[in-house]
Amino acid sequence: MPILSSVASLVTTMNVGPLTVERRGPRVQNGRGGFDAAPATNVVFDPIAAHNVDGRDLEQVPEADRNSEIVQFYPIERMFTAADGFTPDVVLYNSRRYRIVKVRDFNIQGGVYCAFGALEDPQAQA
Repeated sequence: MPILSSVASLVTTMNVGPLTVERRGPRVQNGRGGFDAAPATNVVFDPIAAHNVDGRDLEQVPEADRNSEIVQFYPIERMFTAADGFTPDVVLYNSRRYRIVKVRDFNIQGGVYCAFGALEDPQAQA
């Protein structure tokens, strides 16, 4: 893979932020032995770039076989998926909620992360 030049400046140029990201910590065990979601905290991402995913990028996302919109976000800070008991980050973009399903780390190559978000409410699409 060729080394990318710094794309962080492109993120700043194509900035759609500030965007609010709903972040939760690890799930908390309740008194009945089940697990409840941790309280949400809001994190503001600015700068951040975004565009709709198509072509080969769709093949890399588990939700690509479903009929929902997938958006690719380019933040300078890391976003998180559902791993190790965590709830995935949810990005509020264009008045819609996108659950982060995959994150690629290009921080060393270009100073940016690449996060794929799947629309949480596809039945509400017009």
